[in-house]
Amino acid sequence: MGGIVTSDIEVRAYDFQRPHQLSNLQLDGIALMSESFMRLASNFLATYLRTPVSMSLAGIDQVVYDQYVDHVKSPAVLVVYGDEGTEVSGNAMVQFDAATALAMIDCGLGGTGGGNFPARELTEIEQTIFRRIMTQLLDLYAQTWRNLVKLQPVVRAIEFNPAFAQIASEGDLVVVQRMHIQMAGHKDQILWVWPFSAIQPLAVFVTRHGWGRGDDDAQPIRSSEQMQGHLERASVRADVILGRTELTLKEFGELKLEDVIVLPSRPDRPLALSVAGQDKLDVVLGRRRGKLAVRVVGTREGR
Repeated sequence: MGGIVTSDIEVRAYDFQRPHQLSNLQLDGIALMSESFMRLASNFLATYLRTPVSMSLAGIDQVVYDQYVDHVKSPAVLVVYGDEGTEVSGNAMVQFDAATALAMIDCGLGGTGGGNFPARELTEIEQTIFRRIMTQLLDLYAQTWRNLVKLQPVVRAIEFNPAFAQIASEGDLVVVQRMHIQMAGHKDQILWVWPFSAIQPLAVFVTRHGWGRGDDDAQPIRSSEQMQGHLERASVRADVILGRTELTLKEFGELKLEDVIVLPSRPDRPLALSVAGQDKLDVVLGRRRGKLAVRVVGTREGR
């Protein structure tokens, strides 16, 4: 059922079978926030796991909690998290397939993440490693929402059976968001599961700040100034390459302490600053306040 917005008040049709549900406008706003989160999360995972990672939104559903539980294949990796000292109460959950979680752990330990992983529960050591990954992802999740609401999500438990990860009653409505993830040859879905009591305050914030579209997707509520502001705050990776050279495997194997590798770069020539993989600026090396730094001396546009 759709809804309309009059000033700051959202009016929508009342469903007596599901009295508590989010409107299309609210779901759309949450989807937009999730797309921002996925960009941050995929960049973090690609760097942390040292393997290409891509994430995309598959859809958002509103279902009764017991219907969701019926579709969970055990053992699954269920990360229960909650917010501490914020306006959002209650616990929510992130569901991973066991093979996807084990592939992340394998990459985090220096492996390739390839191969077939058995559907099993994580060991205590694996849980510790995976908890660290989830803590970073939840920090990015809070960072995505920080312009609208202050969140402090923390991992409270890692379970493998939904019977022990009870975040809602059987007949309660939950919002299930499906994200596609592709990494190290694995293609799977990550499910974010929010009870209505946990997601409803966030839905109010996104509609109050105009993050969403009405029935006509061609008429975005967000102004161009808001979009520009979010773009300006988006993070990009910048690298300065001191130089590149080639060594034979024999030369590499003979390297020892205090050996010198000669680079083709000259110290009196500018270096390239690469932004998102593209050489954009000429820079020179230096120091500022006791730290290494570079100074921009030109651009490389059009080269």
